[in-house]
This record gives sequence, structure tokens and C-alpha cells, in this order.
Amino acid sequence: MRRLNPATGAVMAVITLCGTTASGQTFSIDDNPRQPLTGYQGFGFGAEDPFGLNLPPVVMGRCGPSPTLLHPVTGPFLDGIPMRPLVPGGPPIADCGPPNGVYLDALSADHSLMSPKWVMFPRLEFSVDRWTDGLPGLPLNTEWIFNQQPGDMYMAIPRPHPGLFVGSLVGRPFAGFLPTAFMPGPHAVWYDESHFGLTAGLGAGVTIPPGVPAPPIVVGSHDNIDAYNEWPFQVLDRNGDMFSDVNFFFSIAPDEAVLAGVSAADLFDVAANTPGTIPVPYAPSFSMGLDTFGGPGSDDVDALIVWDNGVPLGPAWGGPGGEPALDYALFSLANGSRSLFVLQGMGVPADGATVFFTDFTGAFAVYSWGMDLGVRDLQTGDPFANIDALEVFDCYADYNQDLQVNTLDVLGYLNDWVPKAPRADCNHDGVVNTLDVLCFLNFWNAGCPF
Repeated sequence: MRRLNPATGAVMAVITLCGTTASGQTFSIDDNPRQPLTGYQGFGFGAEDPFGLNLPPVVMGRCGPSPTLLHPVTGPFLDGIPMRPLVPGGPPIADCGPPNGVYLDALSADHSLMSPKWVMFPRLEFSVDRWTDGLPGLPLNTEWIFNQQPGDMYMAIPRPHPGLFVGSLVGRPFAGFLPTAFMPGPHAVWYDESHFGLTAGLGAGVTIPPGVPAPPIVVGSHDNIDAYNEWPFQVLDRNGDMFSDVNFFFSIAPDEAVLAGVSAADLFDVAANTPGTIPVPYAPSFSMGLDTFGGPGSDDVDALIVWDNGVPLGPAWGGPGGEPALDYALFSLANGSRSLFVLQGMGVPADGATVFFTDFTGAFAVYSWGMDLGVRDLQTGDPFANIDALEVFDCYADYNQDLQVNTLDVLGYLNDWVPKAPRADCNHDGVVNTLDVLCFLNFWNAGCPF
């Protein structure tokens, strides 16, 4: 999270430590960053229209704030504040803040410690906005028919871990397509919006179970998950001091970026165990190949997952983070981003539902198309498709990846540890020894956010 200081143009932290609860989910819901809590008012910046694109009426009619931001009991919330469900299905409460003048655009905990790249086939979790639907016959399309899709989190089929592609990008700034970009498959509803205590059109605080028709989506009627982090506090706080031991990364909405003199595609870093401190630049946009095509316009990172291998003061792009060919990230770009416009002009059908990979070497590549995740995207007839939030589900404790944490995972780990298999390097220090057994048991004891 961050606050802009108009006097200095600096990006200031407020109560920055998200996920410091027993909750398994931290999320934000969408609002209008230019006119908080007022909804879409004519042309200009608005919810789901970060660049003021003057979208067609059918799309503009679905822009507007999430009604739970004005919940009569637990609110009023400011736009973009991280929230969590107090109990499944109950009204959400503030997880951080409430700060003033904040819009949370993309959020990621540091996944390098929580999910080593030896977890070979993670599942992607994602959310979509109020007008994005799914391919026929898939759960997203069913939820869209019922007007329930914008508050859900979906899980896509497993695909090779992005860490496998670190150091492999060829070509600048666009490095083409990873093999994972051509792996279509089904998806499932991971969490319905009612799990988070969000509404699908009956008003703040009134939930609707999944698979039930909901009222039509109009301005300010349906909640929309805009950023999301899955990991529970038992994983984030390893030393038990009630502060996260994991860094958090975020980006800034375009109008705030203009005020701060930075790019909406720059990434910032809130260090572990430092609540309330000023965040630092982690990676400038050009280290990801963004904002480099020239011409008018800029890029906007809209969804984000970061793996930071944490080399202190390493050879980064002018700072301590984002080491080339060592750290890596998955991200999406908001519709209206300059890079999407240029790629489409080159015949590459990238859009707001495309998930990209970067290893901070000044390049990015397509990791998956929207249609690979079951989203109806530019290639399948929807030019406004948009993925709002990204998370990866590759919990190391679930070693055999059967969505259960039990003794079979311990046996599976020891079967790899005895022959010193690389995947058994739990602490990621390049050596497989007894420290890795302790590391794995810590993961196993904490469990997974199923």
C-alpha cells in the first residue's frame, strides 16, 4: 500500500503490513481512483478504466465502485484498502489501514521463500472484472450468465513453473511466447464472492451463494476483487513476532503515478518486518521491458506475482531489487497500456487477460493467454477482457500436489531428500542438508491455504 505526498511527489507508506492476520486471504475491491466512492462519472479515469479510455456505453455502464466499500456496519472503506473476511461469508474487515488517498492496484507477497521453483506445476489463481466472461461451458461463463463473476477467484490448471524460464528470454523488449502460452485447459471457481462476504448485487452485506442468478451488473452494484494475496499469516510470520517476514510488492494506479512522477508499471517494495516504513523502488518498468516501445502512453501493471531471491544490494537496475536473471515475476497489463497497443499492431493478440513473464532482464514474454485460463479474450471475441488479480498456488507443504497436507507429503519429501534431489533444497541455498528438512517441516506444520 502507499500514499502519495503531493508536496514531494514521493510514494509514501501508510500501514503497509498486509496479511498480518490469521486470514488466508487478503484482497482489495475496485473503486474509482480519481473520484473515490463516487463511481464512474462521464469520461476520464474510473474503475476498470485506468487510462480514461472513453469506453463504449455497454462497458462504461459496468464501471463504478464496489458497494462493500460503503458497508453500513464495517465501513466506510476507502478505495483500494486491503481487506479480509472476518469469517467465511461474513462481512470483510480492514487488513491494513485505513489510510487516506490510497489505491491498491496490484499486490504480491514475496513467493521465493513460500514457493520454490522446484514445485514444478503450480496452479494460477485469478479474478476478472465486471464485463469479462469465460469460454462457453466453463465455470467463469456460468458465473457470468448469473452476474456473479467479478467477485470470484478462479483456479486454472497446473502449468510449468515460471522459475524454469529464468535466463531464457531472447529478444528485447518483447521476447515472444513461452511454451506455457499454448496450454489451454479448464478452470474452477476457487472462492465464490460470498466466501469473502462480498455482494453480487443485493447490496453491501448481502451475499448470494454460487450458482444462483444475481441481479444485472450496473454502476456500483457488484463487488469486484482487484488485488489478491492467498498466503495465511502462519506462513508469512515465521518467527512469531506478529510481523510479516515476507516482503510485499505493489504497483501504482496511473493517475497516482503521474502525481508521483513514476510509472504505473514501476514496482515498489515494502520490506519484511518494517510496518509503516517508506517503500523503496524495486524494479523500474524498463527492467521488465515495459514503457520501452516509444510513442505516447504508458504501461500499467494490473496484477502481479513476484519471486524475489533476495540478493542484498545485488546488481539490479539502479537499486537493491529486481536482479536480472535471478528474480522473476508474472503480471498482467491494464487495457490501454502502451505495450498492448504496440503488440496488437504487430499482430500479437495480447490484451488485459494476457499473463506475462519477466526475469527483469529488460524483456517480457507471454506466459499464458486469457483463453488458456478459460477467459474469453481478444482472440476469442472480447477486446475488453481483463484479469484483475493474480496469485499462484504451489504450496511447498503439499509436496505431492494432491491438495492435501499429510504424512504422504513428508514421505515424498524424504524420498527426494535422501538422494539430494534439487527439489529438496527447501531453503534454496544450493545445498541439500538437514537445514532443508527443518525448513520443510516448518512449511508442513504451517499447512497450505486450501
